[in-house]
Amino acid sequence: MKTTGIIICLFLFMGIVTLQAQETPAMPENFLVIEEFVQPADLPSFNKVQQEAIELWKKFEFDVPVYTYSTDVSSFYWVVPIENFAALDQVFAKAGELTAKMKDDGYDASKKFRDLSTSRETVIHWDKDLSYHPNGYVGQTKENRYCEWTFVYLKAGHEKEMADAIKQYIDFFDSIDETWEWDVYTVSMGYDSPCWILMDRSENSLALKKLESSLQEKYGETFGKLWKNMQPHLRKMDVVTGWFLPDWSMNFEQ
Repeated sequence: MKTTGIIICLFLFMGIVTLQAQETPAMPENFLVIEEFVQPADLPSFNKVQQEAIELWKKFEFDVPVYTYSTDVSSFYWVVPIENFAALDQVFAKAGELTAKMKDDGYDASKKFRDLSTSRETVIHWDKDLSYHPNGYVGQTKENRYCEWTFVYLKAGHEKEMADAIKQYIDFFDSIDETWEWDVYTVSMGYDSPCWILMDRSENSLALKKLESSLQEKYGETFGKLWKNMQPHLRKMDVVTGWFLPDWSMNFEQ
């Protein structure tokens, strides 16, 4: 937990699902995240069945934005931008219509996916004030597909203190000539709350580690002090790595 990678990714969060590079004000603020778990032995079968489903999504022109990520712990994130909680009904209604069309076409999803996966749902909110985009742009691209998510579980009532600690990182990066952008998401509805999700992106894991090492070499002492400001407000952290899947995403503007 004291390694450079965890220290860095604790406050650097980039793009759980952001639209293609666009100015920050256009960034969606709420997202439905469906996390799907697959046993490693079932991945070949799951991938085959899911690819068939994706082809039908495209055939029937499913018009809901879906941003898809695979993780290195044998799970997938299906992330849908939503305006508010009321919009969830619209998303599920469209999904129901699509499922019916697929079944009429001979693809019964309930049978295809039987015994292959389980899932849980979360609604998250993008915190603009704690996110950092000095260039004014956010975006999910094919180039920066590698992702590191840190699930930060706060002590009850420590949200303000954690926010203040992250703002100290923002102030620090404003004071140096280094480029790094991040986003902060808070869980609006989910499990084991309060929970914040932090994420960093890069073209690959090697590039990210190289940047982390460079920053640690230059600013390790400062990072240590900033980290100590955060520690009292944490219950636990979990780090997950993975990749953005453009071919399994829908309505993604290339």
